[in-house]
Parts: sequence; structure tokens; C-alpha cells
Amino acid sequence: MKMKFYSIIFCLLTSVLFGQFQDIIPPKNIKTVQIFNPQTNDNTPIIKLGSSERLIFLFDDISAGYKRYQYSIEHRNADWSESNIFQTEFLNGVNADYARTYKNSFNTYQKYTNYQIQFPNEQMNVKLPGNYVLKVYLENDSNPIFTKRFAVYQPIADVGVMVSRYNNPTIKELNQRLQVQVSSGIQNLTEVPDGAKLFLMKNNNWNEGYFVNQPSFSRPNQLTYNDTNILFDGGAEYNWFDNKNLEVPSLTTEKTFRKDSVYHTVLRADIPKYNLPYDDYPDINGNFYIRNNRYGNEYAANSEADYSWVYFALDAFEDQNGLYVPYVVGAFNNWKIDDNSKLEKDDAGFWVTELFLKQGYYNYQYVVKNTKTGKIDPSYVSGSFWQTENQYQALFYYRPWGQRYDVLMGYGTGNSRR
Repeated sequence: MKMKFYSIIFCLLTSVLFGQFQDIIPPKNIKTVQIFNPQTNDNTPIIKLGSSERLIFLFDDISAGYKRYQYSIEHRNADWSESNIFQTEFLNGVNADYARTYKNSFNTYQKYTNYQIQFPNEQMNVKLPGNYVLKVYLENDSNPIFTKRFAVYQPIADVGVMVSRYNNPTIKELNQRLQVQVSSGIQNLTEVPDGAKLFLMKNNNWNEGYFVNQPSFSRPNQLTYNDTNILFDGGAEYNWFDNKNLEVPSLTTEKTFRKDSVYHTVLRADIPKYNLPYDDYPDINGNFYIRNNRYGNEYAANSEADYSWVYFALDAFEDQNGLYVPYVVGAFNNWKIDDNSKLEKDDAGFWVTELFLKQGYYNYQYVVKNTKTGKIDPSYVSGSFWQTENQYQALFYYRPWGQRYDVLMGYGTGNSRR
């Protein structure tokens, strides 16, 4: 009963957040959409207001020729609903601009144009902290072709995050507990009773997060969140493959070859870890890095890395008479559950799919969808363990009296190993 209670609460809180906004998925000609923080060297989509921190947005168009892509920025509330402020209030500079940096692929079988947007930039900057949506358009088209979320925080409050093991045999999957303390010497945090909102997510995945609406203890300059129901599924370490060298197969690759001027990377079949113990190996928490290494030399990844069909296979998967359907997800596809990430059973009994991916180093995982309830289970294939290394992000929002938007006034991180 307790397990069901926490699952319902988790799903409810998550749906409240993401019922307000759904990312627009890129069309088939747009590949390798990235958000990259060059200072942290990862996919953290959060920067500090007024600092030297920047975000790099990258994407490839694999259809022929250069196109004039535009982008715009929208301010959002904590729950990603539209904020009630004018563009002139949150934005400095122009309200839309072109992706000015681009480069055609060089020495690749798959031709493409790589586009890059650095934000903030000389043409566009934000004035206010909060959630933001980057929208990318084709010139003279008002319909965005894809979106990416990011956040900008103003360090008004300090956010401390502690991650610990949660040991309860009745809630085996939810085995990592978070405790958060928010402190501010500037802002009275209890001035508005319902003004504070704390959002927690795992491994920079907006889709795997939820709000904690009420602190356990409150003081004017400090809020403490330490209820025992602030829990996450520890999961398992991500699977990985490395095809930065398309001529030589890596440890998890069965074979790599070129056919009809297209590369193919066949991965070794993964096996579900039903009832197996925790397996410790390093991962990059679901992220991916584009790399191009030939003959021991590194080449410019953005424009000289090639594309390959990557073949995923899951062996000995138990679908419980059609109850569960497996999907392969990671940052490379924004953890999206759709037909592109869905695995199908082949004649040999393997569950398979193939994805057209730019060469590099990738993390991925298998999740299952319950065909009756629609619920996504990230632990059915690989299990869930308190020992798993995860990076958690805590975003603290506050809306003071008279304010018309949620102020992102604190950001902190915590790791399950530290």
C-alpha cells in the first residue's frame, strides 16, 4: 500500500509540472540537438544570471543545404506555464535572431549543416531569473520546429542538497532520499505562505522530477525539506556505447561496417538484470558526447563527425504477455517515449530498434511502458539500487508579494556518492 501511495504522489506531482508544457520534438531532418554548458562540460541546462556562464545550443540539419534558422526566448513560470510578464521586462536586445554560427560537414558520408547558438549573446540576453524556453524556427515560419528548456537563477538563496540511502523493504525502488535546506540573508522566505516552490530532478532530466510544495520546517531565513517521502528511484548505471571511431568496434559493439556510403554500428545485445545484484561501472548519467577519433587523432566533432545507424537489441526480455513494451532512451533523444524509441520483437526473439546517431560516446537505458496503465517504469529492465551514482538538481522558486512571476532564486546539486 505504501509503495502505491508514493508512486501515485510521484506521478501526480510530475504530471502537474509537465501538463503545462510539452517539448516540441524535432522533425526527422534535425538531428543531435544538444544543450551544452562549456564551463561544467556537461548537459546542465542552468546558468547564473549576470555571470560569464553560457549555454551552447547545437543541432544538425541532414537535409541538403544551408537554411536560415531563427530562434526566440520565452519566459515561463516554475511549472512551465506562460508567465504574465512582457518580453521587454525579461529580455534585453532583439526578440528573435538567426543562428549565426553554422558549418557544413566535412569529410563525412552523411552530409549535414551544423548550427550553433550561444546564449546569452550580444544580440539577446535575459534580465530576469526563471525558466526559459528556446524555440527554433525556419525563416518566415511562425511554427517552431523544436524547443529546448533551460533555466537562469539569481543567487539570492543558498540551496544545499544531501542524498542518502533510503532503506525500506516495502518501497524497494524508491531507495535514494533527498534532504534540502534553503537559506537566504536577503529574502524573507516565509513572507508569502505559498510563495516557495522547490523542484527536484535527476541527472538534468526535466522529465524525471517533481515539486516539493511544503517545507518540513520554516523560519524567515531558512526552509528545510527533509520529509521521508522525498524519494527517487536510484535506478542502475546507464548502458553505454562508443563509436567515436567508426572503423574499430568498441567493447560493447558487435561490429561496425560501411554499406552504401552509410556507417552501421551493431551493438552487443543487452540482457535484462532481473534479480541481479548492483553492477558498478562509470557512466555519464545519461548524457552523450559527440566525438570523432580516427587513427588516434581527434577531429572537429561538430562538423567532421559522421552519422551511423546504431542497432540496439534486448535479449531475454519478459513482456508479461504484452503488458510491457520496451523503449531505449537517454539525453540523445531527450528521454522521449515514442515510436522512434520503441523496440519491436524480431523473428529471433530479440527486441530491436535502430537509430541514426552522430558518432561519439553515448549513455542509454531501457524503460518499459505498461500497456494497460500507460505508466513508465525505468527499473523493470535494469533494476533499482541505492548504490547507483546519480546527480540531483534542486531549483528553488519564490514569488514575493506583488510579483507576477516565479523568481528562481536558488540552485544546488547533490550527488548520491558524496
